[in-house]
Amino acid sequence: MSPHTRDSLAAHLLDEILAGRITSGTKLPPERLLAQRFGLSRPIVREVLRSLAERGFVEILPSRGTYVREAHPTDGARSLDTSFRRRNTTVRELSEARQMVETCAAGLAATNATEVEITAMRRCLDDLAMTTQVLEQARLDLAFHALVVRASHNTVIETMYASITTLTFELMLRSLSDRQVRQTGAPWHEGIWQAIRDRDDKRAAAAMQEHLDKAKALYGSDFERSVDQVAQRELQRMLGPSASLEGLLDDIARRHASFVRSPLS
Repeated sequence: MSPHTRDSLAAHLLDEILAGRITSGTKLPPERLLAQRFGLSRPIVREVLRSLAERGFVEILPSRGTYVREAHPTDGARSLDTSFRRRNTTVRELSEARQMVETCAAGLAATNATEVEITAMRRCLDDLAMTTQVLEQARLDLAFHALVVRASHNTVIETMYASITTLTFELMLRSLSDRQVRQTGAPWHEGIWQAIRDRDDKRAAAAMQEHLDKAKALYGSDFERSVDQVAQRELQRMLGPSASLEGLLDDIARRHASFVRSPLS
């Protein structure tokens, strides 16, 4: 009888991946070889690999094999996003969370940002200044804030921000649709970028705090409404009653993930 079980194989592979003994991009042995090595049936091995794929540790490519995935900040963030939506997260709650996460991130970015990241932030702001369409403005605004977070080079902060990325985009629809909020908050982007460029962590954190403070002070009665409710209203106002928030968020999530991976491509 084999000393190995489904659970012990899963635990072994997971331990190898987490310890870095099997690195990202490595192709795992075929099901047949794993089955022989561990004395298990191929259906059990296949089940283990599918389980690891569902948890984001490996990627199964048809006709090519199973590869270890690189860890991304968005891993695990989707379930948190779902939880926030089920609990009807309000504009106030999201604004408070953003202040905690992004103010700290801006300060760290001033210390840790690479020249490539600073250039990518500059490109975002230049493109944002040239754009008049609200949806594209929101995408670029989100990209700028995400790049600041990424430049903190703190994986915990990145993951925390990833869990509120789509909610933040929804809130940006509200902010950018409101001329007063847009005009009040937008100039602070430049101050944030300049402080990061100048490696002034205190000024960067203060500029981010002020930016988020200025915007949230103008939300009025929307401050205690759910983010989803506010975003759906703004989207329908822009695109009509048949506009789908869910479809828009899926598209933004794909484009945002691609940009953050390769901001200068």
